[in-house]
Parts: sequence; C-alpha cells; structure tokens
Amino acid sequence: MNEHDLAKKIVHHLDYGTAHLDSRLQHRLQMARQHALEAYAKPRHSFSLAWARHGHSSHRGHSPFRAWVPLALLVLGLMFVTYWQNTQEMNDVSEIDAHLLAQDLPIHAFIDNGFDTWLEGSPQQ
Repeated sequence: MNEHDLAKKIVHHLDYGTAHLDSRLQHRLQMARQHALEAYAKPRHSFSLAWARHGHSSHRGHSPFRAWVPLALLVLGLMFVTYWQNTQEMNDVSEIDAHLLAQDLPIHAFIDNGFDTWLEGSPQQ
C-alpha cells in the first residue's frame, strides 16, 4: 500500500463519518481541510539555522549577533590551529637542534663543507 492509497482510505473514512452532519458544519470541515492542505503545500526551507525560532516566520527578534557568532568561532578556530601548528614546528626544529648539539661532534664539523658527504656515506643509526 502506497501513500496515495492510504490517503484515499483516510479521506473515505472521514467522509463517511461526516455524512450525518448538517451542510453548514460539512462546509466548515471542508474549509478546514482545504486550509490544512494549503498550509501543508507551502514550500518549506530545507536549510535553516539551528537558532531559528522553532518554525516562526517572523523576524522581529532576529539579532545580527547570531549571524556573526559562527563566523567568529570559525576565525578563532583557524587562528588556534595556525598557532598550534607553528608551535609544533618550532618544537620539532628545537628538538632536532638539541639532538644534533648533544652528540659528540664538535661544532666545526657542522660548518665543514665535507660534513654532508661524510653524513651521506656513514651508516645511519
């Protein structure tokens, strides 16, 4: 049974229940049905902010602050990530420098032109 068949059965049962009512009341019920169908057929927005006013369409209490909060949080998050990456990079460089300086090699070896060649030929630990 699809949705259309179910709707037909519901309409049939509703019509059967109103058969004994007077014409004025039947007209009011028909108008209420029509109003409900029109309200249901209105286009709905598929995307709305989480802070929307629970389906109210009035914009009386709309604050521009609400539009800027997500943007400000995004900018602050990007600033934090950039700061953290730069700090990590500086820590990595300082660890490498400390490791090189803690070895038994003299400082002169690091500025020697043949040192790179010696490093390439020596076995890695």
